[in-house]
Amino acid sequence: MSKLPFIPKLFFKTLVIVVVLVILAWWVALHFFPEHVNEGKGMTPADYGGTTISTILFTYLVHLWLMPMDDYPEEPEEESAGSEEKQEG
Repeated sequence: MSKLPFIPKLFFKTLVIVVVLVILAWWVALHFFPEHVNEGKGMTPADYGGTTISTILFTYLVHLWLMPMDDYPEEPEEESAGSEEKQEG
């Protein structure tokens, strides 16, 4: 496969939903578990970067799951050399 399957409109719709869910998860984590922030076990810069990268990767996976296969053209199948010889002989 020479090209990754990608439908921009579906990806960005999915991205909006995933970002809202991630923000909600961050709010729940910080609102209901503040003791971890006060004990020095709070968020680090790595958490923000990791969340950003994971959000994009998860969005792409969900996009692939939701993507209808009819919208992505299939590559033509290549005939093997053995089958050509059989047809000629």
